[in-house]
Amino acid sequence: MRSSAAANPAPHLHLAELNSFPPPRSCLPFLVRRAETALRRRAHCHSSRRSTQNQLHSLQIPERISHGNPPPTSRRVILLLLLVVVLGAMGNSIYKFLCGVCSDLSDAAFQPHGADASVAALGRDILEFQRTKQVPEGLSRHVVSSAAAQANWYKKLQVAWKKARPAPTTPEEAGRLVVLTLKNHQKADVDGLLAFYGLPHPNEAGSAPPPAAGHHAPPAQHSAPAHKPQGVKFELHTLPVDAKAVADGDTVTVYVDTNDAPSEIKKAAAERTKARAARNYPTADALQKTIAAAGYRMVPNAKGVEVLAKKYRIRLSGIDAPESAMPYGKEATEALLKLVEGKCLTVHVYNTDRYGRSVGDLHVGGVFVQEQMLKKGFAWHYTAYDKRPELAKWQSQAQAARKGLWAASKPQEPWEYRKAKRNGNA
Repeated sequence: MRSSAAANPAPHLHLAELNSFPPPRSCLPFLVRRAETALRRRAHCHSSRRSTQNQLHSLQIPERISHGNPPPTSRRVILLLLLVVVLGAMGNSIYKFLCGVCSDLSDAAFQPHGADASVAALGRDILEFQRTKQVPEGLSRHVVSSAAAQANWYKKLQVAWKKARPAPTTPEEAGRLVVLTLKNHQKADVDGLLAFYGLPHPNEAGSAPPPAAGHHAPPAQHSAPAHKPQGVKFELHTLPVDAKAVADGDTVTVYVDTNDAPSEIKKAAAERTKARAARNYPTADALQKTIAAAGYRMVPNAKGVEVLAKKYRIRLSGIDAPESAMPYGKEATEALLKLVEGKCLTVHVYNTDRYGRSVGDLHVGGVFVQEQMLKKGFAWHYTAYDKRPELAKWQSQAQAARKGLWAASKPQEPWEYRKAKRNGNA
């Protein structure tokens, strides 16, 4: 038995030899401690060297480590570590996938390949604002709001550009993005921003169908009848109409470019322009009040250049729309706004009413505004002041089709509503 043990000593290790054995991965300390504990517990009943060697022989630590697979617990730890590493590497990609929009975009995202020069300019300015929080120089000459408001526009445009899939590359796409992003801001500011970058207004670009073969498209704006109606005293050509200029379904405020303003108003306008260029907004605002008090205003023209303009309140001749508090009052206001917002109008003025408003006909892009309001059922024919038969015909058409206010069984006339309100019965 001794000769056999001497010939094959490897399985019969002494306890002291365990400490000098090469560490098999991370399992050796645990096995060594387990072997020592087991030997101490059984030392009192196995006193002979033979029994001790048999106990060590039963463990066979080197053979189990060198030939066997890692214990299940070790495999779980290894798999868990691998999973952590993989998730760490993929974490940024998963975050972008879940959020949809990364927190920051590279220069290439704001400069899409093949973009038009005007679109590239807008992208560069948005990117520059993201870095410096500064709006481009010269923008204040095209818009009416302050620098703080302009910064707010670029914040919104930055978010909208990031969400755009794909990013705009044509002037039409960029113009549509600007208009949709700033739809709740002043029309004069939106038009000025578009003009600053040379971008088209989507409403103007798509407001009229393409002309038929062999025919020329009519002008988009300022289109009026070839002959002035009888009784017209003078004609106005307005600047683009702002969204806030429409008070109700039959009244709109317009501005007309003028060169015959008083010298003190022209001087105030020039000083206001210099003050805005120097970012002296308190002085510019004070001068603006002086200009407005005289019935003038600095308004961007169709090219986005600020000009001195005179204010006119226009009362649409021949129609009477529901008051704001009446049924269909808000709908009538929205219908008129949709017809004139952002457009340059031609106004044929007949006279001035007792409120100082110019009474006249509105034309835009070959469209007679009063005709559309009557045909859509958002106004009455005001027979007390205008007896043109075509107005009565258009009202009858809407009434027969039960459009707009004619959907009600007994709609109230606006003049009767005002009369009852004056008498305290409304």
